[in-house]
Amino acid sequence: MASKEDVQSATVLRSDDSFGGAPDVLVGSGGRRKKKKKKKQAAALKPWEKAVFKQAKRFDEASKEYRDRHEKSNKKKKNGWIKDLNKNYSKAMSKLMKF
Repeated sequence: MASKEDVQSATVLRSDDSFGGAPDVLVGSGGRRKKKKKKKQAAALKPWEKAVFKQAKRFDEASKEYRDRHEKSNKKKKNGWIKDLNKNYSKAMSKLMKF
């Protein structure tokens, strides 16, 4: 049997009905938290990164919008995706162009 000095930590996991409980640490610190690493980036590039990331998010939204409309058109009518291509594409691109 291990002595108290050999045990680094002991944690009891408890949960509520929806698994929302928090663990209780009985012995020790409960593990070491790592220090968050600093982002390695020049300060001058920060606005550029934000703009590029924002544009990438818009592309994601637009492509998801198009995919959803494509599927819906296909379910509604025969060859629906091709019949509604202009409408679906233009609505998806409006998501891309919003500011």
